[in-house]
Amino acid sequence: MITDAVPLANRAKTQGMVDVSIAVAGATGGLASGLVVSAAGYPVLALIGGLVSLAILPAITATARSR
Repeated sequence: MITDAVPLANRAKTQGMVDVSIAVAGATGGLASGLVVSAAGYPVLALIGGLVSLAILPAITATARSR
């Protein structure tokens, strides 16, 4: 969807940036979750994940209403 939204001349660069961003986000999430589990355990990690999910809901709602 992202690469379809940019001109053909910029698609390869855009796809590369998206791929790198996803890889960095995954590595950061893995590192952070490992630190949380080692410091506080799985219940705290689950609680944080739930809170992050709830924090994203207003953004999803606002986006859905604007369409």
